[in-house]
Amino acid sequence: MFHLEDSLGFLVNRAAFAMRRAIEERLARHGLTAPQWAVLCRLWEQEDQPLGALGRSLYFDKPTISGITDRLAAKKLLVRVRDARDRRVIRVRLTEAGRRLESILVPLAREVNALAARSLDAAERRALGSLLARLSSNLGV
Repeated sequence: MFHLEDSLGFLVNRAAFAMRRAIEERLARHGLTAPQWAVLCRLWEQEDQPLGALGRSLYFDKPTISGITDRLAAKKLLVRVRDARDRRVIRVRLTEAGRRLESILVPLAREVNALAARSLDAAERRALGSLLARLSSNLGV
């Protein structure tokens, strides 16, 4: 018999669901969702990215990344512009309002991560991160 509670996929999904719910509760005050937060994070890490590369880095398909960036553009947090060298490429850039959100939202994400890991010591947290990366790698991601 197969028990979901013994399934790594079920356990990882349950943890991801709990973390997403916790971050979205905090982001809701700012009118944002977890996927929108992820896009902003990638742009804070490296601004001015091609839309396709941005989507691939977050494991979003083309319609998903397009919809998310549409909504962030409507909120005036980013702009999309045609690449000067290759007009087929759309680049994504933060606005000043998008840049300012970093100092407000990053502490919220740190809070959720600290809450989720509160019963883990530093070595366990590093080990968990390493194990999760290996699981993804084992499955070709």
